[in-house]
Amino acid sequence: MDALKEAIDAAKKNNIFTIAVASTTGSTARAAFELIKNEKLRAIVVTHDEGRRLSERRFNEDVRKILLANNITVYTHNPKLIFLQKVINGISGKFGLSPWSAHLQKVKERYGTGVKVCHIILKMLLEGRVVRDGRIVAIAGAKSGADSAAIFSISGHNKWPVLEKVIVNSHK
Repeated sequence: MDALKEAIDAAKKNNIFTIAVASTTGSTARAAFELIKNEKLRAIVVTHDEGRRLSERRFNEDVRKILLANNITVYTHNPKLIFLQKVINGISGKFGLSPWSAHLQKVKERYGTGVKVCHIILKMLLEGRVVRDGRIVAIAGAKSGADSAAIFSISGHNKWPVLEKVIVNSHK
């Protein structure tokens, strides 16, 4: 997972102290933890289990326990908010009225799915008030594992994260 190492190196070089990592099963989260456990970085892991019952979750509970025991935030977005937002975005997207959907489409076309997922997880963290202001390195992937990372600015003045620089990009 070279993208993880490159992202963490970029965070250190740019004096960014928060990284957000998308992880569906916990494998990417565990790999990121191993790389940062001796670093002075705040890690936030964003799971892909919103709206799922505990028995249906894909994120490994043993990994979750290890992360939490080591002061790593593990965040799953509020399923009630997700459902309402999906309905609203779905309806407005069909009519071309959703600026967020249009933004994500442009990001995907230019940088690929991994950087698009970085945008999504940071917006989830903003909506959940897990992050408020500052710079963050976001790490995600198009399918399995981490293959994309970027530096973002987060501000209460913006509705969504602002991409500063792509560190690693899965889009060829």
